[in-house]
Amino acid sequence: MRYPAWRIMRIWLLAICGWLALARADGQPAVEIVTTRSASGQFTAVAPRRTGRPVAFAQQSSVPGVFILNPPPAANDGSELPLEPSVLVISCEKIKQSLLTTLGQSDRWQGAINLRINPALPADQSPVLEGDYTARGWNYQLTLPASIEPKLLFRVIVNALLMEIANRHAGAQSAELPFWLVAGLTSQLQTASLSTLLLRPQSNLDINQVRTNGFDPFLDQLRHQPPLTFQQLCWPEPGALAGPNSDFYAASSQFFLQQLLRFNDGNRCLSAMIDNLPRHLNWQITFLEAFSPHFQRLLDVEKWWALACARFSRVDFVSRFSPPDSWHKLQQALDVPVEVHFSADHLPAQAEITLQEVIATWEPAQTAAALQRAAESLILLRPQIAPDLQPLLDRYLATVQSYLNDTRPDSAAWRAKNAESQLAVLRHSACHQLDKLDADRAALRPQYVSQPAPAQLNARANPQQ
Repeated sequence: MRYPAWRIMRIWLLAICGWLALARADGQPAVEIVTTRSASGQFTAVAPRRTGRPVAFAQQSSVPGVFILNPPPAANDGSELPLEPSVLVISCEKIKQSLLTTLGQSDRWQGAINLRINPALPADQSPVLEGDYTARGWNYQLTLPASIEPKLLFRVIVNALLMEIANRHAGAQSAELPFWLVAGLTSQLQTASLSTLLLRPQSNLDINQVRTNGFDPFLDQLRHQPPLTFQQLCWPEPGALAGPNSDFYAASSQFFLQQLLRFNDGNRCLSAMIDNLPRHLNWQITFLEAFSPHFQRLLDVEKWWALACARFSRVDFVSRFSPPDSWHKLQQALDVPVEVHFSADHLPAQAEITLQEVIATWEPAQTAAALQRAAESLILLRPQIAPDLQPLLDRYLATVQSYLNDTRPDSAAWRAKNAESQLAVLRHSACHQLDKLDADRAALRPQYVSQPAPAQLNARANPQQ
């Protein structure tokens, strides 16, 4: 017997109402799906919320498949960070902005990253990153448990962001990310500003002071043995990426990355490499193309890296510098070396200028590169400097990083007013803060230096001169 459409619809509605009544009679509350979207719109976090048993999302496979998180997660150290959608998307935006600053890029995202918090996942379940390719490009889904170890969360977000950047101009063939790139950038960002990037839900007093338990600066990992070789970074042994060896691999990767960024065009070369990864089936070819001004063959990279490791190993990172040496090392970290051209028929003279002169006179892109190198030098110096100078170093570092964050083209401070007038305000404020720090440092000088420091040529110069 055939029933008319209206009767079929009525039966269906009655069945639904009966099911809802049974659910209420059973005493189990309905599932509430909480969805939060980030400020830029790139991240959307979704999680079920109910007082009863955890509710699992339906497992769906993506096209073309599942990405391997790179490197694979290490063993959990017992430190758990509970995940809530509204807080998670803020942390993701913070990590993205820090990553873009390191790469010298602005925010031009194309692929959405959907964060699915699944309370039904077991505690030892690794996060899963899936990519979905359509005619409009790539989108991503990252499935996470309800709580996660902070270092692991940090790395999987960096992994997803790098994948999104690399695949912006890719077809159906996804990019291959080098192990050292993900590990090195993750370690670099954690060292510089982890305390302000990962936020903890329902925390009022220490929301900006969350630190990853057990995470030490990468120098601590390289005190007792030299960094890994270039071959070991490119093709790591399985045991190097998990367990107690994972921190050492991350430390070696971070040092390798920092040495690349020390090139004058290091940020540009690294960004070009990431953008062009989908063009080749292996990343080594893309690496050589991007860093062609510095390397012609992989053998050249190995030689350069061996020399960098040899120089690094000559320094005793266990002992601190003496007070006078600490004073002069801090001065060197704050000085910006330049070449001054007095005339066309004379060789350029080496000179040092202050951070204030860089901020006041250089173009924004050149300023950002110089300040980023200064910040890295301060981070490297901190474990070795005299303890009494560490607070002053930290204030210099905070001022430099604050200026870098405020002058990003996509930052809220930059968009608040007209770009030119806002830049002038930010320049004046940063120079004023650095002048005050210089005055504080000058007042401490008699405690550290008994003899006058060697005269330095203080020249106002443009690096393109």
